[in-house]
Amino acid sequence: MKPFLRSYKAQSISLLMIWMVAMAFSAEFILSQVMILFVALALFEGRRGFPWLQWRSTLPESTRQWWNYRPYLFVAIPFFLVVISAFWSSDFSYTLERLRIKLPFLVLPWAIAGIPQLSRREYHFVLSFLLVLMTVACLYVGFNYLVHFHEINDLIGKGKPIPTPSNHIRFSLMLCFAILSGMVLVKEGFYIRSSLERWLLLAMTLFLLVFIHVLSVRSGLLVLYLAFMVWLLRYVFLTRRWGIAVVLGMLLVLLPTVAYQLLPSFRTKIAYARWDLLQHQRGTGSNYSDSERLISWQVGWEIGKENPFFGVGAGDLKEEIKKKYAILFPEVENPKMPHNQFLTHFAGTGLFGLVLALGGFFYPLFYRKNFREPLFLALHVVVFVSFLMENTLENNFGVSFYLLFLLLCLDQLRERAP
Repeated sequence: MKPFLRSYKAQSISLLMIWMVAMAFSAEFILSQVMILFVALALFEGRRGFPWLQWRSTLPESTRQWWNYRPYLFVAIPFFLVVISAFWSSDFSYTLERLRIKLPFLVLPWAIAGIPQLSRREYHFVLSFLLVLMTVACLYVGFNYLVHFHEINDLIGKGKPIPTPSNHIRFSLMLCFAILSGMVLVKEGFYIRSSLERWLLLAMTLFLLVFIHVLSVRSGLLVLYLAFMVWLLRYVFLTRRWGIAVVLGMLLVLLPTVAYQLLPSFRTKIAYARWDLLQHQRGTGSNYSDSERLISWQVGWEIGKENPFFGVGAGDLKEEIKKKYAILFPEVENPKMPHNQFLTHFAGTGLFGLVLALGGFFYPLFYRKNFREPLFLALHVVVFVSFLMENTLENNFGVSFYLLFLLLCLDQLRERAP
C-alpha cells in the first residue's frame, strides 16, 4: 500500500491547501501553477524506473465520472460563452485573454473528478485548514492595524481599506467563507485528535466574526449577513422553531449595531459610505469608489441595451467600455469594466449569455436538491452577492475562489457514476 503522503488523494489535498494559501496572500503566480499542477496530477502518475511519469491508469474512469456528473458540465458554461461569442468579437488578443481566464471552468472539474472522493473527515480537515489560515492572516492584519492605528483610520475616512495580504474585497470573501466553514465544523463536532479542538475551532470562528467587522469591507459584511439570513430561513423552514429564529434574527440586527458603537474602523467606513453616496447624488463623485461602481453599472447597462440579444462579444467588451465612457463620462480618467458579473455577461454576450450563465450557476445548487447542504447553499449566496458588486469571474482570483469551494463541495455531494 502506498504511503499516504504519496497517494493521489493526499497530493490533491496538499494542492488544495496551497491553493488557499496562494489566494489568501495574493500569490498570483502560485495560484496559476497550482491549477496547472491539478491538471498534471490528473493526467500523470509516477512510476519506478525510466520514464518517471506515465499516463494515469484511471484516466478513462475519471473522464467518465466527469462526463456523467451533470453539474461538472454546467460549470463549464462560462468558458463556452467566450468561445461562442468569439464569432462576433473582433479583438482576438482580448478574446484569448478571456479564454485563458475561463479555461479552469472546463479543465478543473475534469481534474477534480479523477481524485478519489474525499471522506467527510478529509473534507472537514480542508475546511479547518482554511479556518486556521484565515486566523493567522487576520492576526497579521490586526497587528499591523494596531501598530498604525491612527494612520489607517485616517485612510479609512478617505475611502482606503485596512491593508490586507490580498485585495481587500477578495480577502473579505475568503474571510466570510472561513467563518461559515467554522460554524459548520463546530456544529458537526469536527476534531483531529482531541475533542478539546472543538473549543479552538469555536474560538477562531468567533475571532474571525469579530474581525470581519474590524476589517469593515462592505462586500464581505453584506455577503456574510445575507448568508446568515438564508441559513436562518432554512432553519425556520426545517424546524418551525419560530422562537429561536426570532432570537437569532435579533442577534443579526444587534451585532452590527454593537460593532458600530465599539469599532472605530466600522464607524468610519459607514460615515465614508454615506459621504461617497452623497457625492454621487451631487454628480461630483466620479473618482470615488462607490461612484465608480455605479458609473460602471450604468455603462454596462447601456452597452447591453444597445446589443440585447447577443451582446458585443466578450472579446470586444473592453474596447466598447472605453468608447462608452468617452461619450457618457469623458471626465473619468480610468474606465472600469462593469463591477457586476451579470452586467458583464449581459453587455458581452447579451440575454443569450446571461441566461446560460445563470443556468450554469444555479444548476449545481438545485441538482438533486444540493441546496440542502448548508455550506454549499451559503457558498452560492456569497458568490451570487459578489456578482452584484464585482465582475468576480473576470479575474484569476475570483475564478479560483469560486471553483475551489464549488468543486470541493461538489466532490462531497456527487455520487460515483457507473
